[in-house]
Amino acid sequence: MGGPEPNRTDTAGIATPRGRDGVFGALLKSQGFLSFGAKFAWWLTSLTGDPLRVGSFVLVVSHPHVSDVLARDLDFLIAPINAARIDAVNGPFVLGMDRGVVLAREREALYSALRKVDFAKSKNQVRMQARQAIAVAPDNGLDVVGGYARPIAAATAQTLFGISGQDNMLFRDVARAIFAHTFLNLGGDKTIEARAVKAAALMRRWFEDEIANRRRSGKSGDDMMGWLLKDHLVDDDGVRRTLGGMLVGSIDTTATAVAKIVAVLGGDKSLRNRMSAERNDPAKLWMWCLEALRRWPHNPVVLRQAAVDTTIGNTEVKKGDTVVALTQAAMQDPDLFPEPELSKPDRPQSSYLHFGGGLHLCAGRAVNNFQISILIEELLERGIEKTGGVVWAGPFPDQLIVTFARTRA
Repeated sequence: MGGPEPNRTDTAGIATPRGRDGVFGALLKSQGFLSFGAKFAWWLTSLTGDPLRVGSFVLVVSHPHVSDVLARDLDFLIAPINAARIDAVNGPFVLGMDRGVVLAREREALYSALRKVDFAKSKNQVRMQARQAIAVAPDNGLDVVGGYARPIAAATAQTLFGISGQDNMLFRDVARAIFAHTFLNLGGDKTIEARAVKAAALMRRWFEDEIANRRRSGKSGDDMMGWLLKDHLVDDDGVRRTLGGMLVGSIDTTATAVAKIVAVLGGDKSLRNRMSAERNDPAKLWMWCLEALRRWPHNPVVLRQAAVDTTIGNTEVKKGDTVVALTQAAMQDPDLFPEPELSKPDRPQSSYLHFGGGLHLCAGRAVNNFQISILIEELLERGIEKTGGVVWAGPFPDQLIVTFARTRA
C-alpha cells in the first residue's frame, strides 16, 4: 500500500470500547429480552391484525406487512434513515439511496463485479484459517469473535475487495467504527460519530492509494476492485464508495452472526447435536444457521420513512412517519413459520428476513452465506461443549469463549 504510515494521532480512539450501557442497553443485547419483545409485539398486533401506531412511529410486525413495506420502496424510503450518516463518512452508497438513476447504475456496477469474482479462493481461505485458529486454540477455550470470526472475516474482505490497512487490528477497528455510526447510530451520539469520521479518513486514504497504484501499474486485478475498475460503470470515486460501503458491513455482520449462532447453540444441546449431525451438508447447515439466527438475529429491525400518506393493512401512515419493521417478530409469524418456537431447517429460505428484502437486500449476503456456514461447520466439527457470556463493545459482540467437547487428535 502507498501513503505514509498512520501515526498515533491518526489512530487514537478509533477502536469501539467495551463498557457499560446501562440497564436498557443491556436489555437490547439480551437474547431473552429481544425474543420476548418479538413475541409480545406479535401477540399485540395480532389482536387487530394490523400495524400499531405510536405517535409518529408505525410498528409493523406480521410477515406479510413487513414484506410489503420492504417491497414498496417508493412509498417507504431508506435515504432519510441512512443517507446523511453514510454520506458523511463514505459518500453515497446504495444502502443510503432510494430508487433512481444513480442507484440503478451503482447497483449494477456492484452486482456486476460480484458476479465476476471467483469465490472459490475466498471459501478455501476461510476454511483454512478457521481450521488453523481452532487447531491452535486450547481445549479450554477459543474466543470465536476476536480470535476467530472477526479476523477471518477481515481477511476475506481484504481478499475480495482488494484493500487492507497497514495493521490488521486497525483495519478491523476502522470498519467497526464506521459501521457503528452509519447503520446503528440512530440517536446521533457525537462520540460514535467522531470515531467514525476519524476512521473514515484512514479508509478513504487506503482505497485511494490502492486505486491509484493499480491505475499506474495497469494491473487491475481479479478481485472486486479489479472488476469495478475494468467495467468502467462507475468512476474511481464510485469504486471507492462502493467498496467502502460493502467493507463497512462485511466484517462485523459475519462476526455478530457467528457469535449469536454459537451463543444459541451453547444454550441448546439438542439443537447443537442436530446441527452437528448435518454439518457436512452445506445447504442444510445454512438453513440451520438461519433458524438459529431467527432466535437471536444479528439485526432484529429495519427502518423506513413514509414518503406519502398511505396505509399498511388498515393502519393509516402519514408522510414523514417512521416505519419500524420488526423483522425478528415477522419471523415468528406462524403463517410463514409454522410452530415458530421450534427450529426446523426445512422452511422456505425466501421467508427469512435476516438480510432485508425488496430493493435493499444486503449486498454482501452471498459472502455472508458461505463464510458464516464454514465458520460454524468447523466449530461443530471440533465439537462445541459450552459457551461463556458475550462481552460487548458498543452494539457489537467482542468476545465469546467456547470450550470444546473433544480434544484434538
